Formats: sequence, C-alpha cells, structure tokens
Amino acid sequence: MRGSTPRLDPVAVVGPGSVGLALAARLAGQGHPVTLCGRPGSPPVSSVTWSDGRETRTVGVEWYGDPAEVRPFAQVVVATKLHQGEAARAWLERLVDRDTVVIVAQNGIEHRERVAPHAAAGQVAPVLVHFNAERRDRDLVDIRQDGPGLVVGDDAPGRRARALLDRTGLGVHTSADFTTAAWEKLMVNAVANPVTALTCRRVEVFGDPSVRDLSAAMLTEVAAVGRAEGARLPAEAVDDVLAWINARPAGAGSSMLADRVAGRRLEYDGLLGAVIRRARAHSLAVPMCTAVLALVAALDTTPFAAATPHDTFKRQEQ
Repeated sequence: MRGSTPRLDPVAVVGPGSVGLALAARLAGQGHPVTLCGRPGSPPVSSVTWSDGRETRTVGVEWYGDPAEVRPFAQVVVATKLHQGEAARAWLERLVDRDTVVIVAQNGIEHRERVAPHAAAGQVAPVLVHFNAERRDRDLVDIRQDGPGLVVGDDAPGRRARALLDRTGLGVHTSADFTTAAWEKLMVNAVANPVTALTCRRVEVFGDPSVRDLSAAMLTEVAAVGRAEGARLPAEAVDDVLAWINARPAGAGSSMLADRVAGRRLEYDGLLGAVIRRARAHSLAVPMCTAVLALVAALDTTPFAAATPHDTFKRQEQ
C-alpha cells in the first residue's frame, strides 16, 4: 500500500491494458495519484497488483469510464492499442489542455499523429516500450524487464516524460536519435508480430528456412523505408533483427499472436500499415510487406479456431 509515500502530481493513464496497468501501478506505488481511464461500462478497478518476480505489491488507483467526468491533467499517459484511436481521442478531448504533456507509450512510429489535434507536437512525448507486461486479470499485471525498459526523445516533452517515467523503476533511456530508435523497434514488430499471428506459432517459426527468408525480405523493405525517413539503420540491420529474434527464449510469443488467440482485434495498421504509408510517400515498392499486411488484415474478419489451448500463449507486450 502507499503508506507514508509522499504524494506527487496526479497522472491519468488512458488504456488499462498490460502496458497501461504496469505504468499505472509503478507510478501509483511511488505516490502519484493515478486515474485509470477505461471503457464505458467496464467494471471499475480500484487497485492494481503488480509482480516482477522479486516482489508483489498492490496500489490504489482511481477509475473513470466516462470521459465527460474528467478534467485536464498535467500528465497523461496513452497506452491504448493502436486500433483504439477513437476511444483514446474521446479521453484526450477532456484530459488535455495547453499545459499537458501527453506521453504516448505505444508501438509504431506515428505517435504524434495519433494524438493530434488534441495536443500540439511540442506537448507530445513518444515513448518506446521495451519491457514485457502480461495482464493476468483486470487488476493484475506481471512485469518483466527486457532491454532498455523505456526510451524517450531528447527534447522538451521527452525530458518532461523522463522526469515522470524515471519513477517507474523500469529504466528510462534518452535517445538523441529517436527516429532511428523507433524504426529499430518497428523492424522487429512489423515482422515478428504478423508472422507469429499468421502461423499461430511462437518465435521458433523463424527457424524455418522459408519463414526466415520471407522475414529477411520484409525486413529489407522496412529498413529501406526507415532510411528514407531519416533513420540511420546500418547495413547489417536485417541480420541484427533476425539474430535478436533468434535469441528470444523458447516459447516467446508476440502481442499480436496473443490477441489473435484471444479473439481480439489486431494491431497491424499501426505497424505494417505505417510502413506502407511511409513507403508510398517516398515512392518505394514494398511488395512483401504489402502482401503480408493483406493476409494479417484478413484475420480480423476470421474467428480463430483454437487448435491450441489459450494458456500456452503468453500475452506479451513488446
């Protein structure tokens, strides 16, 4: 419980999924009054329990399910899935004023575009999430460190975000070249997520030569688009990503695979869709990414026939 922990500035967290719960719980544990903003009609959450394998703590939070009931906050964290933009925008209309910093803890590269016009570019702090979180219930989340934790840009909103996120204890790194950092992560997500979702297999699928060749072709396209966008991706970027995927622990999955198994909507547009939109802007051909996007988009209209028990897949946020 909070006990005698000093009371700090309030924070609103939009999107009480795995990442949102993890950030909310860690901030509340440091004394920030945290408001969780969830779906209208959802059962309220008054506390969150988090575990990181070393300790387990329960912290109190406040819950709102109706955007009309909230006021502007100085600090807002957006942690919804990429396809939940309409729900997030309804909250941002009420939570954001000209003094608010909006911390966008989502996948992809279009962080600022997703929260416009509710926040000016100078108010938005894109954040790359490199820890894993598994929501095991509406108020229960497991947190596992993986890599740098959180990455923010080296600009005014990024520094405001870091001042807050440092309190999570998850590790925060400032990148002077956020564009490159974002594309490095997108290279992983734009391939690992759709391939595992399409095959309903974990990372061992990348050991198949044909799948590895397909992945290398996709990664080559993503890297070309990223370089056109200004990302400084080295010549060995494709091999580096494949080596990273190959080094994942046995049984590791992806957030898109977990969503498919659970029958939830898939986050393909903000990943592969973003690559293709940027490719068109630079008149670059990305035939492999375009084909895979068409296939994974079709999954959203096809119910998953569960051939494997759901509990064999870990709900991981990458």
